[in-house]
Amino acid sequence: MSEYQRMSIDALSSVRKTLRSESDAVTGLSKQFDNDSFSQVNLANTLKIFYETHLRGGKIVCCGIGKSFKIATKTVATMKSLSISADVLHPSEALHGDLGLLRDRDCLVFFTASGNTPELLQLLPHLSPYLPIVLLTCNKSSKLSDHPQVQALLFAELPAHLKEDVIHGLPAPTISTTLSLVLADAAVLALSEMIEKDEAKRRKLFSMKHPGGSIGSDLSYLNDNFAKLGASFVTSNTSTATHTESYSSLLSLTQVKKSFGSTGGARSEATSIDSSDSEELEIKSKIDNELSHAIKSASPDSVLSVKQDELTTWSEVDLLKNVTIHDFITFSNQHASFGSTSDSIRAFYKFASTGGWSGMEQLLPIFKMIDL
Repeated sequence: MSEYQRMSIDALSSVRKTLRSESDAVTGLSKQFDNDSFSQVNLANTLKIFYETHLRGGKIVCCGIGKSFKIATKTVATMKSLSISADVLHPSEALHGDLGLLRDRDCLVFFTASGNTPELLQLLPHLSPYLPIVLLTCNKSSKLSDHPQVQALLFAELPAHLKEDVIHGLPAPTISTTLSLVLADAAVLALSEMIEKDEAKRRKLFSMKHPGGSIGSDLSYLNDNFAKLGASFVTSNTSTATHTESYSSLLSLTQVKKSFGSTGGARSEATSIDSSDSEELEIKSKIDNELSHAIKSASPDSVLSVKQDELTTWSEVDLLKNVTIHDFITFSNQHASFGSTSDSIRAFYKFASTGGWSGMEQLLPIFKMIDL
């Protein structure tokens, strides 16, 4: 066996040990809040402070240093996405002017595994005695937990045999940060349920605060703001594939169809040209020059050009075959030509087909008017 093979085996063993230890610690945390009255009472007091802060229009300010600051930052991000007013405060910056962030109606959460962090202790003399402070810690008895200004603990007990220096021989924050993050997440989610008991309303509100990414896409049907984005998507002259894919990830298929039905997309532009000369001029002004140039510059075998009537008869297999073989797809009718990159079509297909394939018409919104 080579030296590297031995190292790999040892590394795998280390990973498994860490995963088992972290899993045991989280399991122990769950049992702790099932059985330990001290933890339960302090959790109830913490949630009371958070809830009252919310009711009086204050914000929950999270403060820590080192790895704890990163946990605090993540916790604040979660609260913001749940429409809970929150902010993060770095203790060193606080002593250099950032204390102005705090208001009388706020509360403060200290994140520190040891409960003895000097930078947090140095803050205390400069804080209002009326500012409620919660301590998230792995140490039940510490300088901060015993301080009179600390009104409640979020206590994540870390058993001695699971401490980092016992497992790996050095106190690099790993299991303690996992416990802190898990407990913070649990408390924040509980608070959001206290603020709004109706899960449907919470989901809708969350969709409004998290419109981006796959999460925003999955919840876009709940987000009323996407109706406005739909109109913007249709009338935009921006033509890059990245821009197109960005909007297709934000808009639900239903919203896209509604938008194109009311304001005109590739299909409505192609079928409404007969109405008047002025409408024809307006449509010509929407020609995507950048896409047109890209198609003209491409090699002939990388562009598939068909008539609109033929395109709309494509099966799902036809579509997937053609976007695999060609870089661009174009179609035309007696009035105009339209085109799209195959990358954009694939991205839109992936999104639009989640509700089931209903024919090529559902993909027409991805095509832009071109001048060939």
